[in-house]
Amino acid sequence: MTITIRPARADDYRSTEELVRDAFWDLYRPGCVEHLIIHQARKSDELLIDLVAIDDDGLLGSLIVTRAQIVDASGQAAEVGYLGPIGVRPDRQRTGVGSALMRAGLDQLTEQGFVGVFLFGDPGYYGRFGFADAVTWAITTPDGLNFPAFMGLELRAGGLNGVQGRLAESPAFEVDSAALTEFDQQFEPREAHVLPGQFGQ
Repeated sequence: MTITIRPARADDYRSTEELVRDAFWDLYRPGCVEHLIIHQARKSDELLIDLVAIDDDGLLGSLIVTRAQIVDASGQAAEVGYLGPIGVRPDRQRTGVGSALMRAGLDQLTEQGFVGVFLFGDPGYYGRFGFADAVTWAITTPDGLNFPAFMGLELRAGGLNGVQGRLAESPAFEVDSAALTEFDQQFEPREAHVLPGQFGQ
């Protein structure tokens, strides 16, 4: 079937939140927070791109990009994109849906004039799109750290030259535990598990 990528509509919002919840549940932590992040981003001024992937089988995936900044030691800030969460329906993972969303998202971000984009993810997967360890540009996480899963991509040659400092994400990524508990009550109850490979395990 042909995969179609289009902007998310208001009537897609709940189904994409459910899809992302399914895709991320117990992956990085017991339960997940990514569905709430998408919900919060859609209510913010920082949302740049909101895409869904569909085919004759219905909704397949979701991707958002939010506005972020790289802030240097003097407080000067350079605007960049922050990609994610990107989620694919569990039964359609590894079928090209995520790649189609990634290509469309990066193309749109480039068309909007952004010089770079950052994300947290699997280097083996995102490396195929040109992402590299953010240490390449002396850019760190909000906590001043570097590790292989924190990656960046120049959207035009030399676009990140002279850009260095710490990533400042959208406030949409601030997850309050009470807000998460309340939000999760709107979805089908599901048990969270502590599993090997999660953060801190």
